[in-house]
Amino acid sequence: MRTAGMKERKALPPGFRRHELEQRRADLHSAFPIEQDGWDALSGLPLQRELSDVMVESAIGCTPVPLGVATGFLIDGVDVTIPLAVEEPSIIAAATFAARLTRRDGGFTTWASAPLMTAQVFLEQVSTEGLAKLHDFGPQVEAALSRTLSTLAERGGGFRRFEVSRLPETGSVRADIIIDVRDAMGANRLNTAAELVRPLLEEASGGRAVMAILSNEARDRLAGARFSIPVERLAVGLSPGADPAETARRIAVAAAIAQEDTARAVTHNKGIMNGIAGLALATMNDTRAIEAAAHAWAARSGRYRSLSTFTADAGVLRGSLELPLPFATVGGAVDFHPASRASLAILGNPDAPRLARIAAALGLAQNLAALRALVTEGIQQGHMRYHAARLAWRAGARGPEVRMVAEALAKEERSDIAAAGRALAALRERGS
Repeated sequence: MRTAGMKERKALPPGFRRHELEQRRADLHSAFPIEQDGWDALSGLPLQRELSDVMVESAIGCTPVPLGVATGFLIDGVDVTIPLAVEEPSIIAAATFAARLTRRDGGFTTWASAPLMTAQVFLEQVSTEGLAKLHDFGPQVEAALSRTLSTLAERGGGFRRFEVSRLPETGSVRADIIIDVRDAMGANRLNTAAELVRPLLEEASGGRAVMAILSNEARDRLAGARFSIPVERLAVGLSPGADPAETARRIAVAAAIAQEDTARAVTHNKGIMNGIAGLALATMNDTRAIEAAAHAWAARSGRYRSLSTFTADAGVLRGSLELPLPFATVGGAVDFHPASRASLAILGNPDAPRLARIAAALGLAQNLAALRALVTEGIQQGHMRYHAARLAWRAGARGPEVRMVAEALAKEERSDIAAAGRALAALRERGS
């Protein structure tokens, strides 16, 4: 059923992807019932459209994602402002709140391993003798890749080791080439390396390659963070009479439940990734690769568990987090898109390990804020405050009206578009 006044949907013309950008935009606008505000939003500025056309196939514009900053972070003794590209309003507020909770006690301490990534070649029809030959084939692999990895080697990276194993179910052989990719995510370099050694491994093993590709598991590229605060810090924002020590105890229990219960662990870890994914998008990192690596790490024991741990004892709440964080500061879209370069400048232009450490602190902060809310007043109270602002906007409020209508809605038992409309009408009547 079509909305009155909307255009009937038509098919895009043949050869659409080969058209020039503005012709594609005209084709799309003609073919689909896009409302004017939607068209204006995806059109962006000319520079944004041009960048989109360079970066993706069949570009027609861009989807602006709100970019905000989480402030007040103290990470390894350094003040950090963290840009986040997110659509959910509570994420930045929660991260900033947790940064404030931890700041007086040293903030977050972080660490990161070397930026090691893995290129893989999978082979079939490999005999026992062929597998034995591959076990000793590391020097040949390193020599074959020396030219390809020379620029990485000049910066302290490059080839690190070569490992092989036979998969028990398919009988296929997996060959892993571990490479230090320095400040890059490394996908192109890894895929090139895998494809380069593919025929060499076939010849050495007598087998046949099935595929050559990087692994996004990134289990050798870990980063982590921890904090420690007196439980009294949790009193900030609690209801009168609430016990911060009991709040700390409940946070630890909630974290233990996420270690035990898979269904809870999924949501628990999603909360950790709220901020990490927002930072990845703000810096134009590969959000899908980072999310995949994190969830694979959560299931590394054979059972999906929480990524974080919390303890509360002797009047102190402690939290820690460790996970693969294959963040890059060069390559791909990271140092190509001007908005990403601006985000990196806000962060102090970190190298890749430092950016991963910031991401770990952010994920732990997000987790702390979420657990505190869950075991006290619940998360809906905060969420609904932000939802009220959206209702105000949809009702027609603009500028300062949005905040005033949202505040009026917070006092209502029921918040919906009709209530927002009434609050806006009353506000404008008082101002007339």
